[in-house]
Amino acid sequence: MVRLAGRQWGLVAMVASTPFLFAFLLAASSPGLVEPVLGTALGGASWGLAAILGLLGGAVFAGCLGAISRSPGVTGSPIRRVFGLVIATSVPMGLCIIPALCLMLAGPALAVRLERGVGMVRAERFHPARELAERLRYQLPQVLPRLPRLGAW
Repeated sequence: MVRLAGRQWGLVAMVASTPFLFAFLLAASSPGLVEPVLGTALGGASWGLAAILGLLGGAVFAGCLGAISRSPGVTGSPIRRVFGLVIATSVPMGLCIIPALCLMLAGPALAVRLERGVGMVRAERFHPARELAERLRYQLPQVLPRLPRLGAW
């Protein structure tokens, strides 16, 4: 990897610290969210994996910036430099940062659902199509035109 300039390392630090910043913002805006994260293994693991993905995203971004700074065609033109920076930013964002933020939101929510027992699978009786159509026919408002008779099907 090519040696990066100081301002480039600042950009790498900003990309890598995005999940950490998001975690602090979530904790400040919703203090009840911190309890499922710290109290359950699933919530803590999701935030830990999100932090690792953030660091991995920073490393990918540093590699992309190194590839851009090595390329003489990109460094010559300001428009190509901006376009290269946008491409270099979108790669770690799509691969690491956005999944990390989704993990930070989904992990505590799933932990709370499992704690309450809402996420348990329940066996439900499946109704045949005829019974479902009959129930639907009586639940529709009377303003709709008449539905065809079930025997006509």
